[in-house]
Order: sequence, then C-alpha cells, then structure tokens
Amino acid sequence: MNHRPELLVAALLLIGCGDDPVPKPKAWPRIDLPAQEFSVWQPEGAPLSAETPVYGRMAERRAEGAARWYDLRFKGQRGTIHLTYSPVQDNLPELIENAHGFKRKHEAKAARIRSERVLRPEARVFGTLFDVEGDVASPFVFYLTDSTANFLYGALYFDTRPNADSLAPVTDRLRADMRHFAATLQWAPSAR
Repeated sequence: MNHRPELLVAALLLIGCGDDPVPKPKAWPRIDLPAQEFSVWQPEGAPLSAETPVYGRMAERRAEGAARWYDLRFKGQRGTIHLTYSPVQDNLPELIENAHGFKRKHEAKAARIRSERVLRPEARVFGTLFDVEGDVASPFVFYLTDSTANFLYGALYFDTRPNADSLAPVTDRLRADMRHFAATLQWAPSAR
C-alpha cells in the first residue's frame, strides 16, 4: 500500500479552510436594573425616617439598648448596605472618627476617595458621603447626624469579589439611591 502524506496534508488544508475568523468585540453582560422608585422607611425603635428603594428589603439585624443595626438588602444586585444607628451621648467626635476609620481601611486598595458633604440645616441633617473608587470591599460609605442626638453610619458591600469595572452600573445606582436616602432623611421631632 502506497500512502501519500502530501495528499493527506492537502486534504486537511482544504477541509480546514473556510471563512476568515473574525474576533468578537469586547462586551459587558447586560444588567437590567429595576425602576428607581422609593418608599418611606420608618424603623421601630430608631427616631428616623427616609426613603429607600422599593427593590431593596430593609431588615433589623440587631438591637442593643438604643443602638440599632439594619441591613438594606438588594438581592437582585447581590449587595447590602449595612446601617448602624447610634444615639449621640457626648461621643460625636468619636463616632465621626470611627466612620472615617472604616473609610480609611479601604485607602490601600482605593484608586480614589471622593467625599461629598451633606448640609441640610432645615432638617438638621449633616454628614459626609464617601465614594471609594477601585477594587475595594466597600465602594460607598457615609455618616449622617443631627450633631446633638442621632448618628447613622452606612456602608455598601457586595456578595462577590470586588471588581469595580464589572460592578460599576450597580454601584452607581446604589450610590444614587443612597444619595436620595440622605436627601430624604428626617429625624423624629422628639429626637431634635
């Protein structure tokens, strides 16, 4: 039997020829975010109210005296905003420093940290919102206070490894939602 390897190679080349391969463009997975709608949240046991996104679920996690811990869970976005309410008892500088300390924990991995002051004197709401950019554990941290009786701290965390590029659409939406939260926060009249 006389095998001709050159015929085999030629046949393989003819079979392997076809359309030129075209590289596929880079793309991001589509993320459908819910409509931006809000409802009033007024927790039992804490003298505050604010508008929260209807697609999030607020739950009290723990209570210890007048202090309260809440989770605003965004199941579809795999994120949670952890909120801590504390009454001010001659410890406002310490509470503010603790909030800055939590933010500083992210500085090593942060590409940039932008701060935005909240000054709503008519509602006695003051504080700072921190956009922590980069592959960080918490891309948004904030504190709000009336400077005399109430202090609220919040931080956003995702259920996934930090990847700022992939999470950007969701992070931007939740930041906007929490800015709305800060803009609608009210302390109970007895708390002022």
